[in-house]
Amino acid sequence: MSRDAGTGPDPLVRFGRPTPWRGMVVSLVLGIGATLVGTVFGLLSAHPEHTPLMLMFLLIPAIVIPLLIGLNQYAEFDQRSGLIRINGGEAQPLSSIVLARTMIFRGVSTLDLGTGPGRRERFIVANGPFGSPRVERDWVRHLLPYTGLPRRGTMPPDAFGTRHLRSATLEDATVFAHEWLK
Repeated sequence: MSRDAGTGPDPLVRFGRPTPWRGMVVSLVLGIGATLVGTVFGLLSAHPEHTPLMLMFLLIPAIVIPLLIGLNQYAEFDQRSGLIRINGGEAQPLSSIVLARTMIFRGVSTLDLGTGPGRRERFIVANGPFGSPRVERDWVRHLLPYTGLPRRGTMPPDAFGTRHLRSATLEDATVFAHEWLK
């Protein structure tokens, strides 16, 4: 956490960032690196006429960066007020977080939290090589008990009388966060 001019730690806890700089830099490095390596091998090969095709690797950052910006999800929790702002929206109490989804895919564990099913109402905390830093994973484990996630056995029926099977309960999300978001 950053320090303000002698006033103590920053009261905002960030889950993700409004601009995904890390992914953008990785995309640029991979695109430019692949282009340079391909060009060198193209010039050294028996068919140097294929070298201009290596410029297609520059499409990697040209496609990935706008996607990263458009699909980016983040949240900011204010420790003083106890309110959370998801994707730059209106600040809400933690109890408004009523949706949790857990997923493990190829060694990356993801906890998706939000106030509704829409993309702009959710944020993600994950582990893995490009996942959330440890401080964010520690904070989400600390904040889970204060959310409005339904408890096991108390999930209210929706309009059709069925239960919300796609959302994890508070207990499920807590166990997942402690076991998989280390």
